[in-house]
Amino acid sequence: MVDITSVFDQMRILDTIRSASKSTLIDVRAGYLSLTLQFLQNIGFLEALKRAEVRLVLLHVLSSSISSLGEIELIRSYVPEARYYLVKNFINEATFFKWNPGVYESFFQKDQHGIEISIPKLNEIAYERVESAAVSFLSFIANKGANQEAASNSFVLRGYVRHWLGSVWSEYDRIRLCDIVESKSEPEAVVKQTSFQGERLIYSPM
Repeated sequence: MVDITSVFDQMRILDTIRSASKSTLIDVRAGYLSLTLQFLQNIGFLEALKRAEVRLVLLHVLSSSISSLGEIELIRSYVPEARYYLVKNFINEATFFKWNPGVYESFFQKDQHGIEISIPKLNEIAYERVESAAVSFLSFIANKGANQEAASNSFVLRGYVRHWLGSVWSEYDRIRLCDIVESKSEPEAVVKQTSFQGERLIYSPM
């Protein structure tokens, strides 16, 4: 964990970027994305992006509120050269204003903004059990505790988490996220969303 407002932590993140053999992942907390992009602009990272000296893949996690969706245009204006993905995070029954075509299209015009990723809603009880267990989703599915000891998680709730996590990975596969991050070449076109077979992606003993 780092403080993006600290110069020392900024150096920890980016000073090795040219020599690193792997991609650098920055998970920015809610409300800090524009601040982070401002910092990247101030140090010349975004200029290097324009010169194709570095690459940036930006996954912008959205909630179904006008204020959150209103950030799209601002964030996109910072990084027109980046690969930009709009991540619809369905934490409840919200529809991101699909019931209002005028509002929906103003935020999600495909030719105007980035590619959409949909993160489905996880059953609330399953989510709370994972949180209370303080383990990763994979550990919960595998029936393991915080120290990888055997746990006694509900078979039903593990099934909900397994299906949900597989759906998330299926979305990442659809946009070829690994190819985009690992390869310097242009990835193939994003394919349409297909039906998901959870057991194909995640296995855990029952």
